[in-house]
Amino acid sequence: MSRYMNQVQYAEIMKYENLNESIAVKAYLRQAMMQTNIIRKLEIHAEAHEDQAPIFRKYIKEHDEKRVQAVWDAIAVAQEEKRQGWRYVEDGANFLAYLEVKYDGNLKQATEVEKLQIQLTTLYDQMYRKRSEGEMR
Repeated sequence: MSRYMNQVQYAEIMKYENLNESIAVKAYLRQAMMQTNIIRKLEIHAEAHEDQAPIFRKYIKEHDEKRVQAVWDAIAVAQEEKRQGWRYVEDGANFLAYLEVKYDGNLKQATEVEKLQIQLTTLYDQMYRKRSEGEMR
C-alpha cells in the first residue's frame, strides 16, 4: 500500500472499487482536509522563517502522514460499508432495528462483530453530529 495519496488517486480507487462516499467516509476526508490546512500554514511559516524551517519540515511530515492515514481510513470504511451492505451513519438505525428483531430486543446476544458494528455506528454518528453542530455555529 502506497503511503502517498492525493485527491486523484483517492478518486481512482473509489471508482475502481465502486465505493461510495458515505457520511463516515466524509468524516475521515474532513480529517485529511484539516491536516492539509495545517500543512499549508506550516509551509507558509517555514518559508517566512528560514531559521525554523528544519523543525517545521518535521511537523509538516508528521501532519502529512496523518493526512494520508485519514484518506486510507476513509477508503477502508467505504470498503467495509460495501462489504456489509449498509452505511454506518445513514443506515445504522436500520441495522440496530434488525438486531433488535433478530435477538428479541436483547442486544447482549449479539455477536462480537455485531457489537463492534454497533460501536462504530454510534461513533460515526457522534462524529457526524459534532461536525454538524460545529458548522451551525
